[in-house]
Amino acid sequence: MSGHRDDYAVSGEYIDLLIRPWWDAFGPAVAEALRGLPTGDAPLLDVGAGSGLGVACAVAELPGAEVLAVEPSPLLRAVLLARAAADPALRDRVTVLAADLLTARLPERVSGVLALNVIGHFAPDDRERVWADLAKRLAPGGRIVVNLAPPFTPTDVPKAPMGEARIGRNRYAGHAEARADGPDRITWHMTYEVHGEDGVAPPVEVAYPWWTLTPDALRDEAAAHGLEARPTGPAEAGLFALEATAA
Repeated sequence: MSGHRDDYAVSGEYIDLLIRPWWDAFGPAVAEALRGLPTGDAPLLDVGAGSGLGVACAVAELPGAEVLAVEPSPLLRAVLLARAAADPALRDRVTVLAADLLTARLPERVSGVLALNVIGHFAPDDRERVWADLAKRLAPGGRIVVNLAPPFTPTDVPKAPMGEARIGRNRYAGHAEARADGPDRITWHMTYEVHGEDGVAPPVEVAYPWWTLTPDALRDEAAAHGLEARPTGPAEAGLFALEATAA
């Protein structure tokens, strides 16, 4: 994320709608992975908080916890701020940081880290900086909750539906496909459509790079910084909890 580019400048208005099925399916597993974090003296960090669905999950699971939500995209941040402002449970406990993780001003200690649907935005060198920085900030008993989504290696992915939602008279639909783009990177191509009474509006198309990572590589990278990465929740969620290894 060095020299951050906003991959959601155009598509951000559709993200909250189309990612909700993921949260409906795996939100309980995320909540379970966060359970028991030592939130008394340090905030929870949500990396790439997006529209705030993870923030809401964390606040519901961790009563009294403070959450720092890092989100560099202005469009996604607007949805996140609106969600926090409208919910008394979030308003006094969530602080939104308008920065990317590598430039954000973070506290010396965090009780845990939520990093969902975001790790592929970091190139390998930047990912190394991420693990090093988070490992040194993690409070005793804290953990990093991250997910990996296929493909785990550079592989072409044929175009397929990624979700749809109906709001009023309109139906919103998204499709995704990917092309291998180097030894450890793919390029996602996303298409968003709005189906209304008058037909389909011109589609919105975006493309952005995504750095692939296998579960074994995640374990190796975590171990290099004194962290053990273990799977948690249903396999299809791709969730891992990273915790400090015993001294």
